[in-house]
Amino acid sequence: MIRGIPIETIYLYTLFICAGIAVLLVIFGDVFDFDGPIDPMLAIPWLAFTSLFGYLGEYLLGWNHLTLFVVSAVLASILVFFLNFYLLMPMKNAESTISISEKDMEGNIATVVTPIPVSGMGEIQLKSVTGSISRPAAFYAPQEQPIECGAQVLIIEIKERVCYVVPYKGSLQL
Repeated sequence: MIRGIPIETIYLYTLFICAGIAVLLVIFGDVFDFDGPIDPMLAIPWLAFTSLFGYLGEYLLGWNHLTLFVVSAVLASILVFFLNFYLLMPMKNAESTISISEKDMEGNIATVVTPIPVSGMGEIQLKSVTGSISRPAAFYAPQEQPIECGAQVLIIEIKERVCYVVPYKGSLQL
């Protein structure tokens, strides 16, 4: 008992609260991007599994409360690891669109659509199997002359949806 409340009741209430929060995370988890040290998509199931095993263990096993909590925490950690490794990580890495991601655009060759001045921005177009993407572009390194329409550029880096490019002449000259 903790302050007159049986341990089983604490485990049960924790389980119900975590189950409710887990349902909300499944529904609204993509709306919020959690970049903190503890991911709620892993912490809430860990608490739920720990409280579930603790609740069942109190009734079925009758072990010492601390031993039961440690065993429940270990089992919950194993289950949450498998949940993360086999379910959450593949879902986070899955693309929901067939367009190319910004990270995949780096290192590709694009065509200048709007001229890029020496100290300003223009526009480039990257063609792929799924279609074409137009993005604003600026020089990655200082240049002496602008790039005109139709010229090819190499995308070096993308920051805040702006492609930083260098002129591209082609690597194979025959």
